[in-house]
Amino acid sequence: MSSTGLANLQLAQSYLTSGELDQALSRARRAERSDPGSPDVQIVLGMIHDRAGDPAEAGRHFARALALAPDAGHVLNANGAFLCGAGKRAEGEALLRRAADDRFFGQRERAFFNAGKCAFEAGDNEKAADYLRAGLALKPQDPRLLELMARVQFARGDFLGARAFFQRRDALGDTGPELLDLAARIEQAAGDAQAAARYRGRLAAEHPGYRPGAEGGR
Repeated sequence: MSSTGLANLQLAQSYLTSGELDQALSRARRAERSDPGSPDVQIVLGMIHDRAGDPAEAGRHFARALALAPDAGHVLNANGAFLCGAGKRAEGEALLRRAADDRFFGQRERAFFNAGKCAFEAGDNEKAADYLRAGLALKPQDPRLLELMARVQFARGDFLGARAFFQRRDALGDTGPELLDLAARIEQAAGDAQAAARYRGRLAAEHPGYRPGAEGGR
């Protein structure tokens, strides 16, 4: 990739992270003009359009990235996650499995996380747990994997397992209000009212403005 294209791509990613979508799109288009054959540019364009609420245009860019690099793990992962988010679970999972099998992909745990999330959101808790275990075997302290596994185990009715995964995640720090709310519900379901009360107290102290929403039921 050219130095100009890389600089514009990095700026596009930075703007995307901060939510400045117009600036992100402008920089990504500059990167595309200088490097039209870069799958990474197409992925970022896809992410920008997806965030902007244009799934059709996002899908075109993700498909273009896949055509340019059909066997690259990071491209397969990005496409798979997009397809799962668009409700195309079978297609998305197939790409995510291929991403996870790519030994040259340095972040294979991300593919397992995305596959687990895809299965969980479709109500397939057993498959979700299998994907997440595989991801944790690669990166045991990954906070996203641990949090999602706690949610999956809770949904499966394995409250002791959910507690264990929550505790591992909590030990990493930066525990948000949704996760503390989950911890309280785990302990309540496990029959430990005192522990549930402790987590609710911690939630009120650390996040006084938090109000459980629809997510609190899961």
